[in-house]
Amino acid sequence: MGTVFRYQVLRLLRDRILLLWALGLPIALSLIFMAMFAGLEAGYAVDPMRVGIVHDDAYASEAGLDAALDAVSAADAEPQLLDPVVYDTAEQAEAAVRDGTTVGYIAVQDGDPVLHLSAEGDELSTTPVLRAMLDTYVQSRDELTALLAAGAPPAEAAAAVQNRHAFTTELQVTRVPGKPEVPYYFALLAFTSGMGMTIAVVAVQEITAPAGPLAARRNLGALPRWRLLLGTLAAAWVCTWACLVLAFIFMRFVVGVDFGPYAALCLLAIGISSLMACAAGSVLGTFPRMPLGGVSAISCLLALFCGLYGTASQELANRVELSAPLLSQLNPLWQATRCFYGLLYYDSLEPFARSCAALAGMTVVFFMIAMIRMRRTNHEHI
Repeated sequence: MGTVFRYQVLRLLRDRILLLWALGLPIALSLIFMAMFAGLEAGYAVDPMRVGIVHDDAYASEAGLDAALDAVSAADAEPQLLDPVVYDTAEQAEAAVRDGTTVGYIAVQDGDPVLHLSAEGDELSTTPVLRAMLDTYVQSRDELTALLAAGAPPAEAAAAVQNRHAFTTELQVTRVPGKPEVPYYFALLAFTSGMGMTIAVVAVQEITAPAGPLAARRNLGALPRWRLLLGTLAAAWVCTWACLVLAFIFMRFVVGVDFGPYAALCLLAIGISSLMACAAGSVLGTFPRMPLGGVSAISCLLALFCGLYGTASQELANRVELSAPLLSQLNPLWQATRCFYGLLYYDSLEPFARSCAALAGMTVVFFMIAMIRMRRTNHEHI
């Protein structure tokens, strides 16, 4: 069996199918994902806007407005909304907008701060945040004025208004902050491990008796068929796992994907996922006329329910998981994806262990089916 293993490793390492599907594909798709998601976080970033502030008599009458604008203009503010420029009159501020010095200006009109923006400034991602901040200021000012008019002590009135406008509290429920692009890389690793079926199909088809005289002599030799199959399957798995590890290292250190604090266990997830895929490929490999295009189509179809192909694919996977959870759990690539989720999104390793156990069970089932198929395929079928 060791001789079979060594021979198959050397033979598969020279096969372009291995390099294409197990190494070239994940690296190429990782580069595509990196280009697609490069500006994703930048699109949601809040950058300071260069806005004019009209310091006239109306502005001076708003005692709290100056402090509120200073709070969101400071360099250490989180977030910093404004890069202010002071003007004495609204006409000066309008002229600065026209010549492109600023994207707008804030002036107090009829007792309320009003934001005037150019077309360019109105499209900035910071604009909705700045408008919400000014609306909150006006509402807080009116509430504080009403409480003071009702005879409430100033300190209590200010505390009541401040607590009332604490709308949200930031809460992180995962070990690392969730990023929208990470599930795509998880699905890519699962899909690539599924493409390992093609490698096992190529290797197993070469040792089935109907494949040709050489395969027939191997099956008629003294080596039991289960050892022949096991040695071939082990070689396909080692080659697939090595290629996936290289792809994982590329994602982690070149693309910069954060796989969480248990990144080392991702190697175990890759190992069990690729072993399951090779066992499934060994079943398909016992069919001599099984085309590699059909094997790839199976992996592509299963990856559809893992969220690999975009938002629509992720929504479909979520709907299937909610409406037919057993159907999702029977999907080997879905289980492979959940292995990575279990390392990043849960407080314990129980979900990870559960997915690994499911993949191990599938591996045993696939290997037994392949062994039965190998025993029924003999020299008479050539």
